[in-house]
Amino acid sequence: MASLRQEVHDRLRGAFDRWQALRGTTSKFELKMRGLREHQDPQYFLRPLIFTGETLRSYDAVLKDFVALAEREFGITRLEQIGKREFRAFMDRGIEQGLAAKTLHRYRSSLAKAFALVGKAASGAAQSRRYGRKISDLVQQGLISGPRRATPSLAVLCQAIAILREWDGRHRERTGRPRAYYLAARLQFETAARSVSSTARLGLGALKEGNQVELIGKGGQTILIEIPADLHRAIRDYLSQNPGVLADRDGYRTAWRRAVLAAGGRVTGTHGLRRRSAQDFYESEYHRRLATGASPSEARREARAEAIQRLGHGRDRADLARCYLDPAA
Repeated sequence: MASLRQEVHDRLRGAFDRWQALRGTTSKFELKMRGLREHQDPQYFLRPLIFTGETLRSYDAVLKDFVALAEREFGITRLEQIGKREFRAFMDRGIEQGLAAKTLHRYRSSLAKAFALVGKAASGAAQSRRYGRKISDLVQQGLISGPRRATPSLAVLCQAIAILREWDGRHRERTGRPRAYYLAARLQFETAARSVSSTARLGLGALKEGNQVELIGKGGQTILIEIPADLHRAIRDYLSQNPGVLADRDGYRTAWRRAVLAAGGRVTGTHGLRRRSAQDFYESEYHRRLATGASPSEARREARAEAIQRLGHGRDRADLARCYLDPAA
């Protein structure tokens, strides 16, 4: 058993290390385009890769449970032996346990990656699609819970940022060490960035002319966004005096949760802040386009595409529009 668990960990780590070796020489988008050109498959060169440490840890946890089931119930001794039978047994068990749709989707993605890493990408992808449809049907029937997409109110968000600023000041008085959690929160609100992009991946070099900031997202993709001049100046002053990155990501996320609760809110994750920012940007962009003469449907379509692109995704991702912008769009 220990060897199977170690094998799945080693395979995943290898996929992560392969991307680390490629970073700086190509991008996720370029690999997709190459897959289309050479194999008519945008995922062809992405399947053997894992792009973030967070994904690596998530897949590792799921697949260790999966191989335990595969060995216990089907006598599997090598990863190459896994097939549809094991995939279906693991997914069906999760459904029977009443797991939430978000967890089940994470399971099928993890299993599809495992299949890809043992040369069974087509089979894994087919099973993943099959269970994706099944999960959606179960959510619509009310048999399992769908994803919660709560968004914090603007009042709670602003109060939480103010609380963080006060706590940062107290922290410096108490310890003598500076902290900029409130700047990270403001940056997330202004840009819809991921928490890691506004903390551990943001250094002085990210600040550009014209009050722009270069954010590093998933897979090393970058995006330039203009932010308010006072925020740009505050971040520059802080990083000039305190070289390094803007904040520790885990510390920031913990502090944000406490600040939201102190402000009377309930949506404590930083992803809720990202969703609030995306919705506010969409509303602003929609009305701006209406004012320039666009029809309501055209303004809605273009504003939605701009908002999703700002989040660091493709403009045509209708699934993300539903996740981040509903009910706004």
